[in-house]
Amino acid sequence: MKSSTTINGKTTVDVTEEVMSFSLKVGAVLSALVGIWGFTCLFAGLTNFGPIEMLKGYFTAITGF
Repeated sequence: MKSSTTINGKTTVDVTEEVMSFSLKVGAVLSALVGIWGFTCLFAGLTNFGPIEMLKGYFTAITGF
């Protein structure tokens, strides 16, 4: 013979905590994507122009000369 048991209870969920957790995960993923994009751009610049030309361009951008 099989019997079923029903338990009546409440489960509380803190919506603020869930939203903050989700936001933190989304922020971490977006930060990783921005970092990967920046590394890709730096690598592309180094392969196209070389490290000396990249440093020269960097100092020109900083100083304006």
